[in-house]
Amino acid sequence: MNIQQYQDYEAFIFDMDGTLIDSMKQHQQAWEFALQQFNIPYTSEQMLAMSGMPTGLSVEKLLADAHISNIDVAAVAEAKEQRYHQLVNSEVLATPLIEVFEYYLGKKPMAVGTGASQQQAELILAKLGIAKQFEAIVGADLVAEHKPAPDTFLKCAELMNVQPQACLVFEDADAGVVAANAAGMDVVDVRNLWPANYFVD
Repeated sequence: MNIQQYQDYEAFIFDMDGTLIDSMKQHQQAWEFALQQFNIPYTSEQMLAMSGMPTGLSVEKLLADAHISNIDVAAVAEAKEQRYHQLVNSEVLATPLIEVFEYYLGKKPMAVGTGASQQQAELILAKLGIAKQFEAIVGADLVAEHKPAPDTFLKCAELMNVQPQACLVFEDADAGVVAANAAGMDVVDVRNLWPANYFVD
């Protein structure tokens, strides 16, 4: 990874799961646990397409696609999130992108813009020991519209006091790439940097 190729940008914004944190395996296992518990059908293609979306909205879409209306969305989302926390609390690992973070730490402002909740993001980043080193952490519950809307990344730029067009976003999901483009930011799709490990058949 050529870290110095990013030096012309004023600030960096990282997605969290699957981008800065190697947690997609735990997310997949948590989804499988919750969806099997409630007998909700799904395909790998569906799950990949919803990567980066808040959990509740993903559940709503799965239920709508399956024409199921008698299941409590909040209960499914809670089962998924509880299982995810059990899995991720045992081990939090960084992706190779941590090298970019470490290289530019103290040189450029950096933020995290995630589809996870604010509390969840802060807890996971704290476990990795880097939560306090970001100028901003913006969870999906801090903005009016989640990814693929640009709100998350625009909020990060605002909190860093940097113009959106001067920011570089690192993402691993289609929704995040669309959000970055909508925010007027350049984006690095990290799926081109290492093999995918989320709902890969």
